Amino acid sequence: MDIYYKNICNSCIMSASATPSAQSIAATEQEQAILSFWVQVSDLLGYPRSVGQIFGLIFLSEPPLSADDLVQRLGISRSGAGQGLKALQDIGAIKTAHQLASRKEHFQLQTDLGVLVKLLLNARILPKLEELAQQRKALDLAVRADGPAHLVQRFDQLERWKGKTGPLVELLKSFSR
Repeated sequence: MDIYYKNICNSCIMSASATPSAQSIAATEQEQAILSFWVQVSDLLGYPRSVGQIFGLIFLSEPPLSADDLVQRLGISRSGAGQGLKALQDIGAIKTAHQLASRKEHFQLQTDLGVLVKLLLNARILPKLEELAQQRKALDLAVRADGPAHLVQRFDQLERWKGKTGPLVELLKSFSR
């Protein structure tokens, strides 16, 4: 496992004792795997590694966390934490949680899957699909105007694929409403 994750997780759960218990070692390995998982999900969605780390740490934490908590535990900059938190709020992955004894803003998971899916689709996936569709159309027109025959055939194939995937895109759009 990545040494970076090991350091993050050790700072999350290790007590002051020099020799960790078997339970804390297992939890550390488990936390490392969870952080790694969320970094991979973040990468898949086109977000920076730090966004996955921030979400992973919030996922792991029972109490809500502040930006200062994230800076301390992940070793990222304050501006990096703020940007990551904003990105996660924009897609509905986290929400603010008010702490009575603190003026700091704290964050917790968005547990409503419907809200999360809707915001993620509208903020990230559907706009990207639309952008790619526009690029494909422009390239198709350019190839048809002045391109080799084999590329025209390939864009014809893409058009057939578009027809087959249309229902899937419509299904995604229905979740975004």
